[in-house]
Amino acid sequence: MASYYVDTNVLVGYTFLHNRWQDHTRRLMAAENTLYAGDTVLYEYCINVGHGPRDGESLDWSKEDGVVGKEKRKLRKRKRFTYLELKTEDEEELDPDTVSEVFIEKFDVEDQIKRKVENYFERELDQDCTLDDVEDALNHLINRINSTAIDRKDEIQKRIKIRPRRDSKDYSTPCSQMSRIIDGDEDEYCPDAEVLVDAMDLKDRFLIDTVVTSDKGDMIYNKDKLEPITRLSLVYLKNKFANEDPEIDEEIPIDQDSD
Repeated sequence: MASYYVDTNVLVGYTFLHNRWQDHTRRLMAAENTLYAGDTVLYEYCINVGHGPRDGESLDWSKEDGVVGKEKRKLRKRKRFTYLELKTEDEEELDPDTVSEVFIEKFDVEDQIKRKVENYFERELDQDCTLDDVEDALNHLINRINSTAIDRKDEIQKRIKIRPRRDSKDYSTPCSQMSRIIDGDEDEYCPDAEVLVDAMDLKDRFLIDTVVTSDKGDMIYNKDKLEPITRLSLVYLKNKFANEDPEIDEEIPIDQDSD
């Protein structure tokens, strides 16, 4: 059984069914791994998705001002934009393909889950569907994504072991070094550097050796420079958890009911 430190983007990928990392994160969660995170990840996930230090804000799993709340607000807005655009279509030309095309555009759906979206609307809508039918199908899908997100967030709270960084350890030097590598400025608050410092603290406590992230642009791109500083192995989610268990792909894809 392996132990991993998970980045915020991994938790988000698992929380939302329409996220491009859904299959990979389900493989990670389905395996008998011990999963850790630190206060920075919990802060980003629940409290504040913007840049900046905590400034004494308390950590509370019930809060939704972080990335979880941001994603839920996006869902509501994009559902409205999808419906409004489809409303301008000639109702005689509405069909599952048209609805899928508009949904994929408005929700900025990435290639990894496009087929799941298409399968869902093919199953839910007839070729001669009405605007009311489309609205029902949209509501059903968004409600399912939201209700699953609530369940997944609860599961994450129970599954992920949050370990605050020890006050007795000073990681200011490696944090500055990593901030300079990632953002080009060692004096600015750098969320990725803070996440890695939290992970370093857990490594120093002999709890983890590996950080799993879907952040290819910063962490993985700079891993050759970051790994010597952190003494951690930085693993790209896609590389580690692609096709490890194909059965997971059929567990509850977006185009099937979960009951």
